[in-house]
Amino acid sequence: MTGVTSRKLDGHVILITGAGGTLGRVAAFACAAEGATVILLDKNGKAIEGVYDEIIAAGHPMPALYPLDLVSASEEDFAHLSTRIGQEFGRLDGLLHTAAELGLLGPVADLTSAEMERSWRVNCSAPLQLTRALLTLLTRTGDAAIVFTSDSSARRGRAFWGAYGISKLAVEGCAQILGDELHGLGRIRVNIFVPGPFHSPLHFKAYPATNRESLPLAKSFEGCLVYLLGPDSLAVKGRVIDPSALAFSRIPEGENYVRP
Repeated sequence: MTGVTSRKLDGHVILITGAGGTLGRVAAFACAAEGATVILLDKNGKAIEGVYDEIIAAGHPMPALYPLDLVSASEEDFAHLSTRIGQEFGRLDGLLHTAAELGLLGPVADLTSAEMERSWRVNCSAPLQLTRALLTLLTRTGDAAIVFTSDSSARRGRAFWGAYGISKLAVEGCAQILGDELHGLGRIRVNIFVPGPFHSPLHFKAYPATNRESLPLAKSFEGCLVYLLGPDSLAVKGRVIDPSALAFSRIPEGENYVRP
């Protein structure tokens, strides 16, 4: 008698922001294929409906749809989402932040408050508020994962990356602080995923002259994302994960946070 092969994320509930985008869509399908119930969050309702249909057509666990615009979302909206997840699933095993707002690139001297506010909300403030609202659910499982997504081009404070670069630098700092705070509890691990250049509308907007055929597809990150959100990465905490360089580098600040 042939047994049923256990999938890596069987029984897991995972929330993915930006689930209608290039990276979010790939992550959602990959997690569902490994047995997870995926909660698809995005401002674009039609986009996540498309992801939903793809997951159902493949015979994977039925996902949940949650249309929400991070730009206008309030603390009450995030609290309501947490309540809904608690009522329907009773737990949350993983949270992957892939939603991103590039905005206009250019010198800081030309940066308007409106541009700064929009990028700040989507790339930093809203992810942290959402994470905060979901911490109680995440602590219930005993081995939950939080993964923030950064950008290899914007994480060194280079000129002309504007509000996007500032907000990505900030969210990495927030992830370090949160991870340091949660490390002692031993129930939630926090990592930063830095995919590097890949085939996506955001990259082509920032680098319009890029040779598109030279870039890897987001699908190439499936294994890494499933690893970070699943039980195989229980010992991986406080890391900057750069699959393009095949490196797991330590975050420099926070000795307690960065333990082998």
